[in-house]
Amino acid sequence: MKKGILLFLITTLFNPHLTIFAQVVELPVISSQYLTQGNDYGAARIQIEYQSKKPQLRLANLSVAFSQQKLYEYLDQRYSKLDKNRIRQENVKIEAPKHLPIHYLQDVYTWIQIYGCKNIHFALYEEMQPEKLKYLPLDVLAYPPLEAACNYHAQKLKSAQTAIATLNAIHPATSVMQTDLSKDWTLDPKDIRAIHYVPQKLLPILIKENNVVEYQGQHINTMVLGSMIQNQLIEHYSNSHTKASPEKYLWLSLQFDENVRFQQYIEVLLALQEAFHLYWEELSYNKYQNAYLELDVQQQWNIRQTAPKLICQYDSVQMLYLKDILSKGGAKTWSDL
Repeated sequence: MKKGILLFLITTLFNPHLTIFAQVVELPVISSQYLTQGNDYGAARIQIEYQSKKPQLRLANLSVAFSQQKLYEYLDQRYSKLDKNRIRQENVKIEAPKHLPIHYLQDVYTWIQIYGCKNIHFALYEEMQPEKLKYLPLDVLAYPPLEAACNYHAQKLKSAQTAIATLNAIHPATSVMQTDLSKDWTLDPKDIRAIHYVPQKLLPILIKENNVVEYQGQHINTMVLGSMIQNQLIEHYSNSHTKASPEKYLWLSLQFDENVRFQQYIEVLLALQEAFHLYWEELSYNKYQNAYLELDVQQQWNIRQTAPKLICQYDSVQMLYLKDILSKGGAKTWSDL
């Protein structure tokens, strides 16, 4: 029996919240202390099945077509009693097999981005605690001018395609570009955070197959990537204890080869997040004489603001418009556009 399946079978014995779906899906298995316990049982649970080279969504314990429409029907029903601001705060949990081709995950990420939810938690197992399902968090970065980006992309390619057709060519089974959440996407001026800014300084990281990453012109493995990103953070933010200005923000831009699988993506995402935590750890000892995880909530917030964790994974349409149009003219929030 394969290790991942065995781990799932063990887990279902200890965790009655898991369904029979767990027995046939091999989640990624990694080693890290920077994972969440996943006690948010109220989070929307999106399961991606992939068998015989065909994806399906499993929502509310039912297998449905892999489409934006089916996902939104599930989310609309789940959030029917919540107002828009509350929905934006809701977490989404994703369970996917480690061999899932990355472009299917990019589809789901884009659909969640359009819908308006702001946090994804990827389900996986930690090697030292295989009986416990844990999660790796990722902020979903908004992209309000998606229609403008699609039109610009078609124009550059001298194509007569509509905006939705342009998006659908990259993310099949996509049917809408806006929801009620994204139509009136606004910010509370008192709660503007780093993720609300339009990215400017983009640091590209190309994930290639066979555990290879292309970074700053070098082909390296994932284990080396983390230490290189940590050094980049030290160089960029200079170990400063003060809050970084929006002009100073460094954005890590993930790009993918088509043959990359979910397991490798998770390993790269973990390496990036650990680089931030190790950087914050050093600042924590210097400023508070204590480990980052031992700080109170406000102290941790202060440390994170010195070097915000900004990880984006824009598709080719979004990236083209961002680089040619949006990244110019100084720091600004999406609501400033």
